[in-house]
Parts: sequence; structure tokens; C-alpha cells
Amino acid sequence: MKHYLDLIKISAKRHRKQNRMTRLCIVLAVFLVTVIFGMADMEMRSQYIQAIKTDGSWHAAFAMEDEQGALLRERPEVEEIARYGTLNYHLEDGYQLGGVETGICGFDREFQEMLPDAQITEGTFPENAQEIALNENAMEQLEVQIGEAVDMTTPQGERRQYRITGVAKNTALTAELDAFCVFLSTDGFLALHSEETEAAREGLYFVRFRRFCNIQKAIDEIEAQFGLAPEQVRQNVKVLMMMLQTRDSYLLSFYLIAGMLAVLVVIAGILMITASINSSIVRRTEFFGMLRCLGATRKQVVRFVRREALGWCKGAIPAGVAAGTVVIWGLCWMLRFLSPGLFDGLPVFGISYLGIGVGIVVGFITVLLAARSPAKRAAGVSPLMAVSGNAGTVKAAKRAAHTRLFKVDMALGIHHASGSKKNFLLVTGSFAFSIILFLGFSTAIDFMNHAVTPLRPSAPDIAVNIRDGGLNQIPPELVRELEEYEGIKNIFRKGYAVLTLPADERQVVAISYDELNLIMAEDLLIEGRLKEVIDGEGVLSVFLEENTFDIGSSLLVSAGGKEQEICVSGVIECVSDVLDYKTNTMICSEELFQEITGEKGYTVLDIQLEKDVTDGQVKGIRRAIEQECGSNIAFSDKRMKNQETKGAYYSMSIFLYGFLGVIALIAFFNIINCIAMSVSAQMREYGAMRAIGMTVRQLIRMVFAETLTYTVFGVVLGCLAGVPLNWFMFRTMVTNKWGEAWTVPIWEMAVIVLVMASSVCLAVLGPARRIKGMTVVDTISRE
Repeated sequence: MKHYLDLIKISAKRHRKQNRMTRLCIVLAVFLVTVIFGMADMEMRSQYIQAIKTDGSWHAAFAMEDEQGALLRERPEVEEIARYGTLNYHLEDGYQLGGVETGICGFDREFQEMLPDAQITEGTFPENAQEIALNENAMEQLEVQIGEAVDMTTPQGERRQYRITGVAKNTALTAELDAFCVFLSTDGFLALHSEETEAAREGLYFVRFRRFCNIQKAIDEIEAQFGLAPEQVRQNVKVLMMMLQTRDSYLLSFYLIAGMLAVLVVIAGILMITASINSSIVRRTEFFGMLRCLGATRKQVVRFVRREALGWCKGAIPAGVAAGTVVIWGLCWMLRFLSPGLFDGLPVFGISYLGIGVGIVVGFITVLLAARSPAKRAAGVSPLMAVSGNAGTVKAAKRAAHTRLFKVDMALGIHHASGSKKNFLLVTGSFAFSIILFLGFSTAIDFMNHAVTPLRPSAPDIAVNIRDGGLNQIPPELVRELEEYEGIKNIFRKGYAVLTLPADERQVVAISYDELNLIMAEDLLIEGRLKEVIDGEGVLSVFLEENTFDIGSSLLVSAGGKEQEICVSGVIECVSDVLDYKTNTMICSEELFQEITGEKGYTVLDIQLEKDVTDGQVKGIRRAIEQECGSNIAFSDKRMKNQETKGAYYSMSIFLYGFLGVIALIAFFNIINCIAMSVSAQMREYGAMRAIGMTVRQLIRMVFAETLTYTVFGVVLGCLAGVPLNWFMFRTMVTNKWGEAWTVPIWEMAVIVLVMASSVCLAVLGPARRIKGMTVVDTISRE
């Protein structure tokens, strides 16, 4: 040995088991940082992929004239630019193909690269004013092929003929509306009708800026250069948010919250590692005293502790980063499995360089900062302490442990926990920060439940109803026929009728639900009894402000000259089936509906499909419905919209619940690790207590009391600091956007307290086994 720092390797081998706990603590801290930042990175990637698929990759759009557009094209920060315009967006202006209202889009070829919905999947993009591309709905229902001619009727009665050059996929909107949509070149769009498209000449130029460009600064310069008003500028907010290129005050608050949580994560790691290293230093007081006896200076002892801590990082940091990366892979695989259509661009084995980089950097910085205080403490050990072994483990008490409320073993456990104020604050602080992080992140769940509405179990893949407000014209025979079709999972049947209350001549809308639909609506029940409704003995009143019937009230209703008394058995939340939010609405069983109205047909069929259903099977279902009901049906294919909704919800919920799970896991292992370190540091003291007559059971109760003391104070401190943070974040993320009032997070506190309580029980098991397995002599002579 040529240098005193060579003692680090010897000490590491000698205390490998004892140092394992400290290394585990570093692994957990690095794992926490890597997973949180890595999951945030992957969530940003997944949301960016989804945003591009749904909203396009363009960054901004400017309403300007052609001359201004030519100048805009020459700006150095512009990577791609394309003109775009629409007609008949609301399908009510009179542009028709085959007598069906048709939406019209005109744009440059370059726009296809900016908006996936504008991609031509078969054939080619229209090159001149006489060519056109149709969406799949139009191609199928008009029964035309590429190369054939198609006539379009304008609002002025003019008939224009085009040659079909390509096919575009249905979008979620066109599939849901069962709408026709056609694509024209910009020249063809402007030539369609000059008066109608004049606005498009001064309309939208969609721009994609170059990478690493300050997009907000570029937009400001373009507005100033061309004198554009704010309403002449549009931004792709979702994409810009994922690129961290937005000035939206609401979105900027998210960046602030993310920064706050990142700081809290780092502080939690520092406290956790500091408590672990501090326990290691306390355990080796005699060792550092001997170093001072051999002539080591304070500065050398500090350097020794720091170098030793960095030595632990060699294996701990790679292990933490590797474990975090594996967890991220699992979450990415889950997203790809749950929603492959939306997240096929998200790599299963993707590497989050942000998570790895932050994990490594924060790991080293955290260890250095965490070792600072214990290093000073080790340097403060005088040579005289070497003869006293672990002297200084607990500061000299001015008074004995309180035994009035607790037995001596429990009182000693509480006394040990609170004997060193610095150690007590470090341990309870690390416990408290786990609660603070949990309560802080839990507000993201509330935000998700407002921002992304999850699909209800009864959400249909296909909705069928009669056009022009026709009621109950779908025959029951069609339902029985469809139930035999392969690929159909459930059919929810709904009838509609307008009833009259003879008492005051008010109108009431009655909606019939089949039994399965009523059962699935149980989670929407505000109060009352659902069984009576299923049995046909009552109705549910839909909750509307100032338009809700009281439970238990009897109503005399009239339909078709027939009067009948019905009972209100419950109140249900407002459902999407409501036709008019100002009119009383009630929901009843099919049997009661038929008894009141005499109607046996249905107005709406909500069809749920099997997961492996093919487009061919869906087309067969549509043909069967059209054969029975004619062309006067609205066929709404909601599969793409449902997929987008599920994808957004899966993405956010997996990552957010993953965050909370990691935080709870860290809190769980942190308690176990801290108690194990504390017991290891005080084994000689436990041996002395056994030597004077304390039993193993009493020692275990003492360890339990010490653990419980740390945990109780950590929970109290964490709740006192975490609840205000929860209030601030809820107000910023939810209240300011949706107006919902904040409530005390009782369930969140209950979950994290339950996790910590279970970890307390497990934390005592390991030390208990060690205490039982060691003799008095071995314990006292233990270094």
C-alpha cells in the first residue's frame, strides 16, 4: 500500500456486505431519476408521434396573399411551405358528389408530407385542375375506380367533371361522419369557383421550420414583416408543445411544474443517499478515529469519504441506469401492444439518452453532495474517539428516555431515532420527500381524467341511426340478423320518443336502453336503484341543471293518446344520448318503453366489434343495414376515433401511473434500507443491551419503535408539505383550465401511507433475523 487512499479498496472488500446497502440506495436513487426522466422523454416522443399523426407536422400557418407567400418561401428558417384551403367543411354548402354533401380540400403536393391525413395511399396526387382524389368513403359508396370520371355539383348548379387519380384513407372525422371528402391540387381548388375560393388566395400557407430554429421568434418576425394580425396566424400547439417551442401561458406552467418535480426528485435522491452514507460513517466511527491516530488530516479524511462514495458509483450508477432502461422498455412495449396503430413509431427497445444522461449526471452529483455532510462528520472524529468504538452514535442525552407512556424498549427506540437531530432530519426528510413527490405527481392523474376522456365500456365502434331525425325506424328483425354476424361483439339498442306531461304540457324525451346497456351505465348512477329500472318498474332521470326529476316522484306521461304513470327510481349523470340539454330526459328499459309508446323499433344501434374484425366484415355489416333500412341511414365508423382516444389515454395513464408506482417503490425500499443501515450502525449497542439482560423480543420492539418514529414524523412532514404542493399543482393544471375545485387528496395520502406502513413491517424483519442470529460476544466484538 503506497497511499492512504489504497485503504478504500481494502475497506470495500472488508465491508462488502455493509456497503451493499449504501450501493443499493444509490442504485434506487439513480433508478428513480432515470425512470422518471426516461419515461418523460418517451412520453414526449409518443405524444409527438401521436400529434403528428393526428394534427400533422406543420408548425405554423399564415393567412396571406400569393406575393407574400412567395417571399415567405425564401426565408432561411423555412424548411417546407405549402398552400392549403377548404370548402364545405360543415357539409352544408351544396358541393355534392352523387347527391352527397362533400368536403373539398385543395393544397400543394408538399402538404402531404406535413399532414398524414392528406396522404394519397393509392394512385397519384392530382396534377391539374381536371384531376381529383377521393377518400375511401366516396370510392366505395359511388362504386368508382381510379381512372374513371366523376361529376361534382356546385352550389350554383354547375356540374364539373374530374378524372380520379388517387385514393386517400378515411380520417377519424370523415369515418365518424360517414362523409365524402375530395382532394384537389391548389390550381384545381382555386379554379373551382373564384368567388368562393377568393379567401383561399389570401388564405393559409402552412410552414414547417428547420430544426433548432427558434420558432416563436420566427413567427414574430413573419408577423412584423407582413403586418399580420394575430387572427391571421395559427400554430400547431400540440406539436410545438412537444418540441418545447410554445409561449402558451397554460402550457408554460407545465414546464414550471415539470422543473419543480425534477428538483424534488433530485432532492429526494440526495436525502436518501445522504442518510445511507451518514449511517455508514456512524458505523465506522472507530475506523476514522484510527485514521486520525495514524496522522490523517481532516482534509484527507474528507477526501477519503468522497473517493469511497465515488467508488460505490462505479457499479451502482450503471445498475440503476440499466434497471431504469428495462422499465422504460417495458412501458414502451405495453404502449405498442395496447395501441399499435398510434405508437408503431415508438421503438420498443428505444434508448432514452435524456434519461440515461440525467441519471448518470444526477447520480454523480447526488453522491458528491450527499457525501459532503458525512465527510465533514468523519473528519470531525478526534483520535480520542477511537478508543470508544461507536461513541457519538447518539449524542449525550440531557435526560433519560421517557418511559411514562411506553415501556423501556419502545422508549429506547424512540430515543435512538431522535437522539441525533441531523440523522433524524435526514431520514424523516427522505421519507417525507417520497410523500411530497407522490402527492405532487398524483395531480397529473386529475389532469389526465379531464384532458383525455376515457372510452366508456359501452362506447360503440359503429353507430347507426336514421337520418333527418326519424325515430324508431330500425326494425327488431335487423338486430336479430346482425347478432348472427361474425365480428360483432355487442349491439346496444336505443329507442327515442317524445312524451308529454299532461299536468303542465311539458315535453319529456324517453330513451330506451337494453339490459346490458343499463348494467354498463351503473357507474354513472348518482343515486337511486338500478334494479327497478332493469325490471321495468321505474325510470332514471338524466341529471340536468334545473331539469331533473326527484327520486320517488310519480309522473303521469302521455304518448299517442295513452296515459301512464311511471316512477322515478334514480338519477344518472348526463349521457351523450341526450338530444336537448334543456329538455327533461329519462332512461327506461325496452319493455317499459314499448308499454308507454307502443313502439317496437329503434332509433340508434351502437355496435361493438371484436378486436380482429376486418374492413370486409364491416362493409358486410353496412350492406346488411342498407338493404333493410335503405339509404336513409347514417353509418358512423368510430373505430379510428376510438383508437386515438384509447391511445392518448393509454399513453398518459401508463406513464403517469408508472411515475406513481416508481415513487411508491422508492419509498418502500428507502424505509427498508434506512432501517437496515441504522440497525447495522448500532449492532454493538444492541449487543451491550443484550449483555445486561435485554431480550431479543425487546430489541426487536426497540427497532420497530425506531422505525415507526421515523415513519410517523416523515408522514406528518410529507403531508404538511405535500398537500400545499398538491393544491398548487391542481389549481395550475386543472382549476385554471376546467374550473373544478380542489379537494384534499385523501385517497392519495391513504395509498402512500399504506405503502409506508407495509414497508415498516417488512423493514423490521431483516434486522430481527440479524439480531436473533448473533451471539452477545459476536455482537460486542463486531467492528
